[in-house]
Formats: sequence, structure tokens, C-alpha cells
Amino acid sequence: MAPQAVEKFPTRAEFSGEVNSVFRAGSTEGEPVEFELVGLDEFVVNDVQENFALIFRANSDLPANQGVYHLAHQRLGEMSVFLVPVKLDNDGLYFEAVFNNLKS
Repeated sequence: MAPQAVEKFPTRAEFSGEVNSVFRAGSTEGEPVEFELVGLDEFVVNDVQENFALIFRANSDLPANQGVYHLAHQRLGEMSVFLVPVKLDNDGLYFEAVFNNLKS
């Protein structure tokens, strides 16, 4: 089943259900780049807003470039996310995406 385009970003709860799953991004070399969602940090969750950060891990060979990445996920669909490299270790290169969703 192909990922569907996202009209709005998933909620914190939707992302939290996908920790340890893989998001894919296109690459100029033709092979997709995999980003594993390895963490979700909550900052503010109340009746007005939910502010949280997602931590993704990619292959350490990936350039540590911040920018907008077009990610595709099997259940959450496709989305463009601003990712910032935050850590490099033996397990890979880590990126962070921060969200502030206002509740209606």
C-alpha cells in the first residue's frame, strides 16, 4: 500500500504510536534514505497546544544537513518536515523535528 499525502500533520499521539518505525525520503542518488523514528520528547501538552520533538536516526554516511525533507510513512502518509542534525554516534546520525500543534 502506497503512503497517502497528509493534509495536516499527525498528532503527538499518532507519532508516538510509530516510534521505532521507518520513514523514507527521496535521494539524489536514487536510493531512498531511511529515517527511523527513535524518540518523542514532550514539552507542553495541554488543552491549548501540544509541543513535542521527534528524534530520527539515519545512516551515519548521510550528510549532516539541516533542511526540509520530504518523508513518507506507510501509515502516516507523506509530509515535509524540517530536520536538524543533533547528534552523531556509532549507531548513526540523529535529526530532530520540533512541532507545536494548536488544538482547535
